Amino acid sequence: MKQQVDLPLVRRYSGGKYSFGDLKKIAKYFNCIRFRKKMRNVIAIHWNEFSVDEDDQGKDLSAVFAGLKKKIQEGKKEVSLLEEASAVYVKIAAILLFPLLVYSGYMVFEKFYGQPVNNRQWIEVISPGGGRIHFSLPDGTKVSMNSGTRLKYVSDFTADRRVSLDGEAYFDVIHDSRLPFVVHTEALNIQVLGTKFNVVALSDEPTTEVVLEEGKVHVTGNHESFFADLKPNEGFYYNKKLHEGKIKRVDASELTAWKDGLLIFRSEPLVEVLTRIGRWYNVRFDIQDKEVESFRYRATFHDEPLEEVLRLIALTAPVEYRINERKMNKNGIYDEKRITIKLKK
Repeated sequence: MKQQVDLPLVRRYSGGKYSFGDLKKIAKYFNCIRFRKKMRNVIAIHWNEFSVDEDDQGKDLSAVFAGLKKKIQEGKKEVSLLEEASAVYVKIAAILLFPLLVYSGYMVFEKFYGQPVNNRQWIEVISPGGGRIHFSLPDGTKVSMNSGTRLKYVSDFTADRRVSLDGEAYFDVIHDSRLPFVVHTEALNIQVLGTKFNVVALSDEPTTEVVLEEGKVHVTGNHESFFADLKPNEGFYYNKKLHEGKIKRVDASELTAWKDGLLIFRSEPLVEVLTRIGRWYNVRFDIQDKEVESFRYRATFHDEPLEEVLRLIALTAPVEYRINERKMNKNGIYDEKRITIKLKK
């Protein structure tokens, strides 16, 4: 019996009402080739069901749709596609732009139709909140992106191996002595020839981190304000506020295990544990008692639901937690999930 795409699930997901299990199913639909045609049909049906009340400005997506259509139509000047297929993917982009994995119009066309993009453009990949994705760049470099990460690269990547990163990503870079691989972040740049390393560069976090697993990397500050060379099992931690960084010895296998579905903590301060868990599950922790931050914690989690992780932490550490109610803002989008942590009474 052939597996079908769950239309009610797609409806719930696009409305922001979904569980972690639902998210995994949606990701499976998009990552598996056998669901490709079915997903295109289901999303087209869902779009056609969507209606806009002219008097309800809170639900008016016409401006979003027009902007998306303009970008994709511009892309069609360089990419020859069937008109009908183009219309379907305009609708898919409008529905899934914010909550799921987004490619630029050029990437959508190239991925599904194999048509090359001849002019130089930036292509963007976005990992959904609470999820992780794995893919290969055009040169064969493998990338794993953690929750809520954005990565951009140029369309002629095999001639210019540059990427721009906001979030956390692990890179397994194909060696090319003639063409360095460069990761640009808000605070610093990482240059390699072929190696395995992890970068944490979130715009809302005070520190940018580079952890080297294999090979070697060269780290430079913007405008070449500083430089550092890393060896395997070393991490470079740059404080964006103080404009200074330092190299530490680390166990790279533990800090990069997230790509394999593992969170490993070995006597780490609880504040760092909660930071990594927050990235993983796309949540924000509010720590009410400073004593909580320095408590050392040891554990390994393997794809457990967030509620189970919180329960286990509360059982093995002197803390208690409260999951705050998420509220919808005026744009119809739910606020970021926040969890309060304090000393156990």
